[in-house]
Amino acid sequence: MGASASELKLLIDRLSRRESGRLTGALTRALGASALSLAEDCVQDAFVAALNTWSERGVPDNPFAWLLTTARNRALDRLRRHAMMSALEPKLTEWIVHLQAPPKDGLGDEELSLIVLCCDPALEQEARLALTLKSVCGFSVEEIARAFLATGEAIAQRLVRAKARLRELDVEFAIPAGAKLAERMPSVLRTIYLLFNEGYSASEGDRLIRQDVCEEALRLAELVAWHPVASSPEAHALAALILFQHARHRARVAPDGTPIVLEEQDRRLWDHAMIARGFQHLGASRNDEALTALHLEAGVASVHAAASSWERTDWRALVSYYDALSEVQPSPVVAINRAIALAMAQSAEAGLEALKPLAAEKTMKRYLPYHMAIGDLELRRGARAAARAAFAHALTLPMSAPERRLVETKLTRAGDA
Repeated sequence: MGASASELKLLIDRLSRRESGRLTGALTRALGASALSLAEDCVQDAFVAALNTWSERGVPDNPFAWLLTTARNRALDRLRRHAMMSALEPKLTEWIVHLQAPPKDGLGDEELSLIVLCCDPALEQEARLALTLKSVCGFSVEEIARAFLATGEAIAQRLVRAKARLRELDVEFAIPAGAKLAERMPSVLRTIYLLFNEGYSASEGDRLIRQDVCEEALRLAELVAWHPVASSPEAHALAALILFQHARHRARVAPDGTPIVLEEQDRRLWDHAMIARGFQHLGASRNDEALTALHLEAGVASVHAAASSWERTDWRALVSYYDALSEVQPSPVVAINRAIALAMAQSAEAGLEALKPLAAEKTMKRYLPYHMAIGDLELRRGARAAARAAFAHALTLPMSAPERRLVETKLTRAGDA
């Protein structure tokens, strides 16, 4: 008995997420970076064909091979039609020859090549994010627009500009060798890092976690970290960080979508197999060179992941990590988190004292985490009026709907006798 219509759609959706990058990479390898749009279109055609064909004939034993062959045939058909109208232009003929070669197995290199292409440092960061989600992860323009709170038209234009820029650069579709790959990897890791952050803590809207974006960022991080050519201590540190953070996703949100702060999370819901993988990557990230910001952030996340409860967290270790981060990559986020760790390691008063230097910065007036931290620490030391003032100010700031419910709950608690 074949799969039902709903089961088949779910299967194809999962395949699209998991295999779009490999399929697009396989075609782009034959066509070249300048034909990225053609490769994407043909892969999409293959998934549409699968929905129609598999409902009648059943799911093939090797769905990936079927999709690759179908996408390859679609590309050949398009190129042949174009070639007939273009008097068999040499480039089109060359592409047809490449596509007629038997598909290769073991396409991990093609997907990595595609990631490196989409994360080219010459592209703006927003373009790298959109192009990676579209070409590597198989997201539609509409899905990307929802993820980044933009219009479909704006995302489509961003993608068109990014692909045009790649054509101008005449980038080779391949994993760069040696120093060239090392030059590209910071951009690759930064893009994956930002993808995860966007999925992990949506800045606006009704969802705090965009699960599909998080899962794709994790998949790409591990693909890069374990790849024999692209692997590096920093890549493993990024994979560890994402695993430690994402392991908590089931405990981070209440049924109504309200965020659950770390102190109140049910740690039985944490994914401990994911945490174990995180420690595996953390071990692989160790080297004799200076620690990077990613190493330190992964270290912070590992302390939380290893703690059996909020009270048993090694707060002194966290203060040390944040002290190091303040030297390597100072930011308000680091300063605020350090103050919270200091409050737990010493006293709420010590944490509030550590926040005082931030008060002089104008940007803090509209920075939600700053006012939330003040409210929490004031409440911890019993200053309810000061806590209410901080939470009330926080409610005037832009935030997601789930975050607003959390702040309202904290404000109510601060008012309770």
